[in-house]
Amino acid sequence: MRAAIYARYSSDLQSAASIDDQVRLCRERAEGLGHDVIEVFSDYAISASALRTRPGMLALLDAARARSIDLVFAEALDRISRDQEDVAAIFKRLNHADVKLVTLTEGEINELHVGLKGTMNALFLKDLAEKTRRGQRGRVEAGRIPGGNSYGYRMIRRIAEDGSLIRGEREIYPEEAAIVRRIFQEYTEGQPPRAIAASLNRQGIPSPRGGLWNASTINGSRQRRNGILNNELYLGRITYNRQRFVKDPDTAKRISRANPEHFWVTKDVPALRIIEDATWEAAARLRAKFSSRAGNKRQTKKRLFSGLVRCTGCGGAMTIVNRERYSCSARRERGTCACPVSISAADLEARILSALQQILLGRDDLIAGFAASFREEVERQRKSRTDNRPALQKELEKVTRSIDRALAFILEGDGDPGSIRGKLTELEARKRDLERQLSQTHPAPNLEILPNLGDLYRRKVHEMSQLLLDEACRPQAMEIVRSLVERIEVAPGAKRGQANVTLYGALASILDFALGATNAKATADGGFGRVFLVAGAGFEPAAFRL
Repeated sequence: MRAAIYARYSSDLQSAASIDDQVRLCRERAEGLGHDVIEVFSDYAISASALRTRPGMLALLDAARARSIDLVFAEALDRISRDQEDVAAIFKRLNHADVKLVTLTEGEINELHVGLKGTMNALFLKDLAEKTRRGQRGRVEAGRIPGGNSYGYRMIRRIAEDGSLIRGEREIYPEEAAIVRRIFQEYTEGQPPRAIAASLNRQGIPSPRGGLWNASTINGSRQRRNGILNNELYLGRITYNRQRFVKDPDTAKRISRANPEHFWVTKDVPALRIIEDATWEAAARLRAKFSSRAGNKRQTKKRLFSGLVRCTGCGGAMTIVNRERYSCSARRERGTCACPVSISAADLEARILSALQQILLGRDDLIAGFAASFREEVERQRKSRTDNRPALQKELEKVTRSIDRALAFILEGDGDPGSIRGKLTELEARKRDLERQLSQTHPAPNLEILPNLGDLYRRKVHEMSQLLLDEACRPQAMEIVRSLVERIEVAPGAKRGQANVTLYGALASILDFALGATNAKATADGGFGRVFLVAGAGFEPAAFRL
């Protein structure tokens, strides 16, 4: 039988050689049973608690659906997954594809293994998390840091008497501690975090992560009490268990959730104090003074072009400020960009949508080219999709006739049944295989092409703005519009307060391809000035100045 091997290790702290060891053991078992190993699937340093983040397992399931394998070997069921839902889902899909799952530890997997071992693996993950938290709590009680290092301190590596590594010890790092004191001093003197960050960046002082300072690095979050100004370790106090992390079952991303304050654990460590009480309290009063201000609240609805808008001054991202304008993030947060341009989000979206409509509807030959290319592609796909049902049916009838003749030959006493028993067994197996293939094969659909494709195209383009306002259609409409855009660059205009917008995307090249040309240039007059569309060779992005 055609066998595949799946291997996985879950952490960067583990050795990649673990994969080789698993594969070697599984290969020995498979070949010892007489199976041919035709493919090996693996996931390196990937947790088994989320299926969609494991490309090796997803490729294995694709191979099973394609009926290219008959068996899957793995070292143990926890290599397949530790999540109960995913274990059941993988087993269900392999079972549907008539693919058996065999592990070196449990043997051939059945529903009983899925239920019991899936539960045991899930409990293992929960128990591991509890032991980790218990160990961290023990470090806190011993006056040691349970997590990563904070700016202003450095780690102490020390070996205990029993030879084990003592974790969590810190000492003050004088050079960084001086920067912490400077930040608190300047903040209490009235300088905002953005000005402090800009000053530190101008002097070339590296941030906690070694790059540029941001205002958020200094200010942090009032709710989560992170950032330089909220770090109570500078007071000589460890605060543990302020938040916990959970994995989103759909995206497998870790999401932080704040814990109630009565769950927090604190421990005084006077040797790590950097800031005096008077300075800390003065900074706290200032933070409380501004805590009632709304500030730049998080956007609850994703903007149409979020993440695509760039500042021409520094090439960095432009983000929403005051809930309605795009402004250079580097200028606001770091003070490293001198470009003063900003633009209303509504103005930007109106310009780009208007330009896209003019480009898409400006020339009848583009629409005709689109419709013609669409019809050609549909026809090509229809021709390439062959229906093999007639051939299978014809072969099935031939095999059935052969079986009938063989049986008649035996019943009429014209031959020795033993001499044709093997051939009859082969014919019966082939008949079952053909019947299975016919039951799973569906005839190719007869696709009808709308005769008024051009009119439908025009109507949908005209409805672009309205679709973006419809909450039911907005996600899909946004995805379509964003797929036409690679990036949007905003530069200062000729007059103060004006902004020039340049749109980069593959739209022009797609239209160019639809017409079968190598270069095309189209212009259209719009309410915002001249709109230029330039298509390059192949599928190179094109630029539109709005």
